[in-house]
Amino acid sequence: MPDGPDAEKPPVRPDGLEGLRRLGRKTTAPLPDGDPPERGARRGAHRRTRGLRRRWPHRILVTVNVLTGLSVICAASAYGYVQWRLGQVKRVHVAGLHAQGHSAQSADDGSSIAPFTMLFIGSDTRDLGAGGGAQFGNTDTVSGQRSDSIILVRVVPKTRSLALLSIPRDTLVAIPGQGTTRINVAFNTGTPDLLVTVLDQDFGIQVNHVAELNFDTFRSLADAVGGVQQYFPSPARDAFSLLNIPAAGCYNLVGDQALAFVRSREYEYEINGQWHYQLYPESDLARIQRQQSFVRDLVRKARTVAPTNLIELNSIIGGITKNLTLDSGFTNSLIFTLVKDFRSADLSTIPSYTYPAVNSTSEPGALDPQKDQGQAVIQQWLNVGAPSTPTTSPTTAPATPKPVITVNPSSVVIEVANGSGVGGQAGQAGQDVTSLGYQTRVTSDAPNFGLATTEIAYAPDSLAAARQLQSQLVSGATLVEEASLTPTPYNLELITGKDYKGVIASSGSVGTAASSTTSSTIASPAYVGTPTVDPDSSSIFQGVYMPPGLQKGQVPQTCGE
Repeated sequence: MPDGPDAEKPPVRPDGLEGLRRLGRKTTAPLPDGDPPERGARRGAHRRTRGLRRRWPHRILVTVNVLTGLSVICAASAYGYVQWRLGQVKRVHVAGLHAQGHSAQSADDGSSIAPFTMLFIGSDTRDLGAGGGAQFGNTDTVSGQRSDSIILVRVVPKTRSLALLSIPRDTLVAIPGQGTTRINVAFNTGTPDLLVTVLDQDFGIQVNHVAELNFDTFRSLADAVGGVQQYFPSPARDAFSLLNIPAAGCYNLVGDQALAFVRSREYEYEINGQWHYQLYPESDLARIQRQQSFVRDLVRKARTVAPTNLIELNSIIGGITKNLTLDSGFTNSLIFTLVKDFRSADLSTIPSYTYPAVNSTSEPGALDPQKDQGQAVIQQWLNVGAPSTPTTSPTTAPATPKPVITVNPSSVVIEVANGSGVGGQAGQAGQDVTSLGYQTRVTSDAPNFGLATTEIAYAPDSLAAARQLQSQLVSGATLVEEASLTPTPYNLELITGKDYKGVIASSGSVGTAASSTTSSTIASPAYVGTPTVDPDSSSIFQGVYMPPGLQKGQVPQTCGE
């Protein structure tokens, strides 16, 4: 090939350094339009990845801000809703209240809220507004208002304890300006001031707060939770409250029938085609049992339904606030704190007490208070939730004194009744007493249902037998002479209280004998442990209230929700 200037020269192979320079220029220069697609694709992917990495923290921050904002809005809405509902509650000034935290029964116990007593008044006013309780009449037929129910609630926030005490509305008391008359008359003016005074003067109960509810509350709440189940052992009716139960069985009580059930005082039950009235004072005391039972079932149902159904929760809250009147000292902040303290408490199992009373000897249909027993019941109610006083236990527990037997037990006939409301207690007490050799008959509930302390009523000629039985009870008993036992076949009547703990056997040990040579008529648990069921008496079966009409051998049903 020619060697001249125009001759073609062979390509020059770059050395290593020049190769690196060229490679650097190629990789840093802009990509031409004809760049291979895979290179552009890789570069685009790299750019998108860097963009995503930059945007994700921003998106997370935005999401967190949105969720935080929604939480604040929801919290504000909930708070606003509660404030709106509480604004529907009527507030009134009540004279005679003891300042919470500054009275003997409401002393500061070191907690954020001092213990207190709240009076709940069930008003029988017929002034219920549009659509309210037409079946119970109106202000033209029934004027004014009275305390249809008197329930005192003991609240001890420090121990998260609650206890109910019901006072029968027909209990005779001395009312300033009215003389001795039924306690519900103290509410005739429609203001609770006089009733607060009566509770303080006649019962020694210092009230700190007051709440008033009317007929519509029961009805509204029963509707809101979808009804409350109740078993009826027989057909039942009340011509005044318009209760109508056509056959025995379980019923879901809603609306007017729920209200008719808790208000019934002229309760009738049918047995073998015949209608019978529940007699006084059992009818009035049984109404207290019905109300306490209904409230427990209502609370239990509400706790089950409300958390899963906001509509029903709204109905429950509305049913309370629109029918509620509080004293002006029961502030919204106090309500919020109590709700926080008791939000996990099982309100359906709170203990209930009833002030003991018997048929009046001076006014037919009224009740005479049993003051000594009543003070014991009140004290026991006040002690619920109170911290126990530590005591120094002896090194060796004292031996249980052996009862002194002076009367042949087989010659003594004892009637046993449940006076406390503790399920099956009368049947157990009957077995205990029978094991000691006494002739025993077990009935159902005593008229003074809710008794705290066990009693022994004795015929005037049976005091020695009463003292003997008293010495054989672990809890002891209060002795009460009862002249009406003289013409009956019973020497003694044992009425169990909440303190009943069994008997002391002749060997000095506590317990129930496995067998006895004395024949016993104690029944099986199928009908509340009573051999001769008194259909006129309400009772408790497996912790559930039973209306009157239960007959021997009849097994109550268990009602489901």
